[in-house]
Amino acid sequence: MLGVVGYLVTAAGIRLPGDIDYSGTSFASIASGWEGTTQVPVAGALQVFAFVGFLELAVMKDITGGEFPGDFRNDALDFGWDSFDEETKLQKRAVELNQGRAAMMGLLALMVHDKLGNVSDFFPN
Repeated sequence: MLGVVGYLVTAAGIRLPGDIDYSGTSFASIASGWEGTTQVPVAGALQVFAFVGFLELAVMKDITGGEFPGDFRNDALDFGWDSFDEETKLQKRAVELNQGRAAMMGLLALMVHDKLGNVSDFFPN
């Protein structure tokens, strides 16, 4: 869902103030949508890639002895999960899986409309 929100915010023209690098490339000069991915400086793209790699390898490790595959709680955040019965847990996991699928479809639909050139139709004048 954050991907869709971020896409719509940048498509609406909202940008961070300042420059993205020391050579003077401003955030506002980078296009929104898929076109903007090629305009991000290489050093910035490598920083994002390295940070996501760090998260995958060091932070989001699959814990042996987790309750189910993909259980990344690390005993840090619970929000009452352990108080639910097994049926409720299965239902909540299914809901979360479906919401993730819907978010991916929404982001892919925005990418298709970006390539079609009609993203501006989403915003009223």
